[in-house]
Order: sequence, then C-alpha cells, then structure tokens
Amino acid sequence: MPDADIVHDKLPWLYQRPYRDLCEGKDRSQECAWTMMKALLKDIQKKGAPPIVLANQMGELLDRAIKNVGDRSSLNWTVASKQLDTLAREANVVHYSKELVLRAGKSVIHDLRYGGKLKTSNLSQTVTYRYMEEVYRSSFKERIPLTSEHYLGVDRGVLEGRIEEIEPDLSKTMEKWAHQVNKGTDLENLRRPRRSNINKVDLDEDLL
Repeated sequence: MPDADIVHDKLPWLYQRPYRDLCEGKDRSQECAWTMMKALLKDIQKKGAPPIVLANQMGELLDRAIKNVGDRSSLNWTVASKQLDTLAREANVVHYSKELVLRAGKSVIHDLRYGGKLKTSNLSQTVTYRYMEEVYRSSFKERIPLTSEHYLGVDRGVLEGRIEEIEPDLSKTMEKWAHQVNKGTDLENLRRPRRSNINKVDLDEDLL
C-alpha cells in the first residue's frame, strides 16, 4: 500500500492494510486474520531476536525458581518480579521492546500466582507468546480507539467485533511461532500458516 494510503494516523504503516480491510468488511475473518499475521510477523521480525532471547531468559528464570522451591505456591513472587526487572535492566534490548517483554513476563507471574490459565507448561515459550501478544496489542489493538472516526465511517462496535473474530486464528499462529523460536527457529524463517481458499465477496454480484 503506498505511503499516501494512511487511513489511521495513529497506526504504524505495517498495520494500515489490515485495518483498512477490517473496516471495509469485504473479506471473511480468516482472510483478515491472514493479512494481520503478515503485519504482525514483520513487526516481530523488525524488533529482532534480542526481545525473544530476553523472553526465553525470563521463562527459564521462573522455571528454575519454581523447581527450587518445589511448588509454585511457595514461590516468593515479589523476589521473582524483581528478578525479572533486573534481567530486563541488564538486557541489551531497546527500551520499548524491553517494556513489552517485561509486561509479558509479569503477566505470567500473575497467572502463576493466581491460578490463571497458561498456554503451555514451557514458561519460556509462554513468555515469548505473551511478548508477541504485547506487540500486537501495543502496535495495533490499543491504537485502534485513538481516532475520532474510523475509515469509511465504520461503527466502532462493528470494528471491534471484526477484530475479536480474527483473534482466535491470530492466537493459534502466535502459539506456533513461540513454539518454533523456542525450539531454535530463526525469526526470519517463521511463516504464516497455509492460506485458506477464501474468495472475496463481490458486492456487485447478484445473489438472487
């Protein structure tokens, strides 16, 4: 999409097309999710490997801490949280990305402490997945309300509903990416899932 086609001035350029497609509503949710995956993957790749390395380190730290006490209910959560702060402070990661990883790590601590549902018992993979979620939220979802009027005048509630519809597919793909990088796959080798055979709805087609 040309630079001139900025349809939401609070969104990074990578996310302009997914946003536009969601506003237009011509594509099924799976197709919109596939387009969003492209933007998100490029965003994650642009931020590079250091945040992924830091996420892995946070997961390993939490895993060791739990094993040392034998039961996560016995873990000193304040100490664990401060240890994540120290890891982040000492990591060679740009500040913005570092904050996203730290939010991801502390969300895992919260769920471990209060019995929240985790996607996997592999905490490095879990923190990495949460980091990818934070990238999506901070770059796209949290910026969506930052405009007085949406593209084509689409209703806010309608747009929010369309965004919710793509998130299950997006979540599954982020889980796969987190698993792959946790197993040593380079970020540049991550791929979207096979594209579904989805045809666009022709608004001019006579359906009668």
